[in-house]
Amino acid sequence: MSDDFLPIDPVHATLLAGMHRICFAEPWEERAMRELLAMPGAYGILAAPKPKEKTGDQRPKGFILCRVAGDEAEVLTLMVLPPYRRCGLAKQLLVRAIDAARHAGASVLFLEVAADNGGARALYSSEGFEQVGCRPRYYNNAVDAMVMRRLLVPSQK
Repeated sequence: MSDDFLPIDPVHATLLAGMHRICFAEPWEERAMRELLAMPGAYGILAAPKPKEKTGDQRPKGFILCRVAGDEAEVLTLMVLPPYRRCGLAKQLLVRAIDAARHAGASVLFLEVAADNGGARALYSSEGFEQVGCRPRYYNNAVDAMVMRRLLVPSQK
């Protein structure tokens, strides 16, 4: 089974907030999603089954939200619903977001990840991110946020 990767816009806010609520202890509300997506430089990618497949399950599987400002970009959130984890979907979303940031003119991409999220940290490291900082006790559960960065090489034209 393969997936479509679709651009996200503010009309997806309700869907995104519901998905976020499933995956995070501190989920973003619909209003926050809508406001973020309306900001200049914001973009997102939604992973969903291809419509022509007769799998019976047409639910979205995950998404990534980012923003670009000047020559810097930031991953704001990346999530894959539990039934679809460990299949490479997060990596596919991340790679597409990296390409979009590069295409938008960013030379560096930042993100924050919970220090206790070993799976996510391993994914980011495997895609060229390195830790450049720490925000102590950043999350409500007092877990540190690791600040990670990836330099983006110019795309080949």
